[in-house]
Amino acid sequence: MDPILKTLTETMTVEAIAIIKAKRLAMKQSVNMNDMQMRAQEREKRRVSDNMQKELGKRAMERERPCRVFEEQLLGEREMTTAQKYIKLFNDSKMRSLDHTWPELSSTAIEETMDMPELPPQPEIMTEPPRRKTRYNRYGQEKFLTDQEEFGINPQGSNLEKAATFLESQQDKQLKGNESVSKEIIERPKHDSKGRRRWKLYSRMPIIVVPPTKTSMVNLHNIKKLLQDLRYTSVAGKNRENGLKEVIVEHKFQNKIVSYRVIDNVSGLTPVEWDRVIAVFALGPRWQFKDWPKGANPAAIFHKVCAFHLHFRNTPMSNQLRKMQVQSLALSPNERHSDSGILMKFWNKVDQHMAVHARQFAFIWQK
Repeated sequence: MDPILKTLTETMTVEAIAIIKAKRLAMKQSVNMNDMQMRAQEREKRRVSDNMQKELGKRAMERERPCRVFEEQLLGEREMTTAQKYIKLFNDSKMRSLDHTWPELSSTAIEETMDMPELPPQPEIMTEPPRRKTRYNRYGQEKFLTDQEEFGINPQGSNLEKAATFLESQQDKQLKGNESVSKEIIERPKHDSKGRRRWKLYSRMPIIVVPPTKTSMVNLHNIKKLLQDLRYTSVAGKNRENGLKEVIVEHKFQNKIVSYRVIDNVSGLTPVEWDRVIAVFALGPRWQFKDWPKGANPAAIFHKVCAFHLHFRNTPMSNQLRKMQVQSLALSPNERHSDSGILMKFWNKVDQHMAVHARQFAFIWQK
């Protein structure tokens, strides 16, 4: 038998094998003890570091000053929400159940509580919820107004209807007393409902005055194209047309379509109609304003109404109008596409004048 293939029992004695086993067990125990000691030392180091962190956090929380705004300082501590209250009750009950040193009531205390008389139930006191503070509103006083009129003042609205009836009565008197009214002024007949409606419609129209001459760039024949379509057309081929007394032009003012009455003869206007004059196209000579009030003074007239002078760029404005309060509308002789931008200055000026003098032109809102 090969000596290499012999078993351990054949090559060594039993005592030698026991000695080897004892050495191996001793080495294994020493290794395990070293590992246990190292693990214990690591746990101790972690515990010490955790205790240090805990102590530092505790000291920091003791030195911390919680941020409280000015409102919290005035109102005191914040009230807990419903969820926080329930959580607090749950934690308290849990702590009481875990704490075995909770003091129990003695028998004498129980007897004292049993002997106490029962109090009658107190009636519930209905408390109104606190009213919400509202901001001041200067229009809030209207809810205290009544339908009764005091000192002749209507608290629920204005007196535009009474003013309208008063103006109508004044116009009736002036129309009856004025015998020199021209044919273009429409009178208000007593029994003609159609004429009455037409007169009422005219009473809500601002008036624009154009020159009566045929040589002017603007007159009744091209004023509608000029102001409504914002495009200049020559009046050379339209001068022979006769019988045109006035023209109605429409324009949008404050989201409402307003009709403007355009005339070239002011000799028959009543004082009420003079107050409705909003604009005039001036030529330059003073004889154009001979039938106007204010002593036929163009400077005084232009101070009350909007004055415009229509001309081409290659023709200068007259010196008389240049010194007065007159808006220049200089058109191009050939470029008709640029007319709309220039003619819009007319409506911008008129709209601004009507907005500033809202009381004078309040008749356009009457029904």
